[in-house]
Amino acid sequence: MIVLNREVGEALRRDKYVNVRGGDFNLYGHFGDFVRLTKSWENMEPDSYYGQAESGMRFRRYSDFEYNPTTRELKQLEHRAYVQSKANNSYVGGLERHFEDFSNEVINSPVMRSLIDTDFDVYKNVLPQELHDEIWQCQIHQIRIEIKPGKQLEITPEGIHCDGYPFSGVHFWGRNNVAGAESRLYSAQEEQLAATTYEDILDTTFFLDRDMRHYVTPARNTHSHEMAFRQILAISFSRPGTAFDIVR
Repeated sequence: MIVLNREVGEALRRDKYVNVRGGDFNLYGHFGDFVRLTKSWENMEPDSYYGQAESGMRFRRYSDFEYNPTTRELKQLEHRAYVQSKANNSYVGGLERHFEDFSNEVINSPVMRSLIDTDFDVYKNVLPQELHDEIWQCQIHQIRIEIKPGKQLEITPEGIHCDGYPFSGVHFWGRNNVAGAESRLYSAQEEQLAATTYEDILDTTFFLDRDMRHYVTPARNTHSHEMAFRQILAISFSRPGTAFDIVR
């Protein structure tokens, strides 16, 4: 089980974002599960929409789920394309992007499931009480960036942007030979509000994505002979057809 300090939710409600250090997560048991989940970043399919092939590659999984906060049940929905508008993503907006779905082995990891539950418990702090037990949709992205020796690339080639989710949690899952990659948050008017460089696994940013903008500065491989990598897990929640729907 993963447990967070209750002040995290209060900070999210007050500021619309909060950065949490990996050391503030308390992980009970499941060490073998944690190792197996971490290794799952090493066998994902390439993201063919990313570009920048001269400098590196992106690998990605993406699936949509129904999430029941009362029972903690997570039901994987049918495969669907990931589509963003040009307004939200000037780089690949308007395209139907198809990514590898999560396997049962990855999504049923006790560490993964605990993290999903924790993220929704944080999000509840900004939701009306009557919505705490409703069925929500959960969107999960698992991403690994690899950078060729001596090269630099854009982590977010779309620039400062919004993905349109009511709520997002971005969880860092490790890096090697990487310089740069500073995660920044902005107001809707693109005034910079916060900046952090993830260093430890589970360093996390929770934020109300629709109300803000975000960006990651370019990442550079500091090694002249070895591949560099950076890994994250992004968990979002929405309720289609309501005020908490995704803004495309």
